[in-house]
Amino acid sequence: MFIDTSTIILVFIPMVLPLVNELGIDLIHFGVVIVLNMMIGLSTPPMGMLLFIVSGISGCPLSVVIRETLPMVFVLLAVLFLITYFPPIVMFIPDTFGR
Repeated sequence: MFIDTSTIILVFIPMVLPLVNELGIDLIHFGVVIVLNMMIGLSTPPMGMLLFIVSGISGCPLSVVIRETLPMVFVLLAVLFLITYFPPIVMFIPDTFGR
């Protein structure tokens, strides 16, 4: 939420990837969790770039856009909780079709 997504991709992920491998976390699961986290960060203030883009295109004030997106942010947080603590939800397709 406080860091731009390009910084996360270029700086943060390469720093934590050895730790993720060492802990035995599946890289596909890690990638899905990171992407969903970045999506939530793009949709919430203070660095919510998507909020500014939607506000600029639609002409609506930023406060209206934030108020309208809050229910979806709560849904995204619930999905993030589910996929973080129940990895088979994410890993069903890769495990079914093999790697």
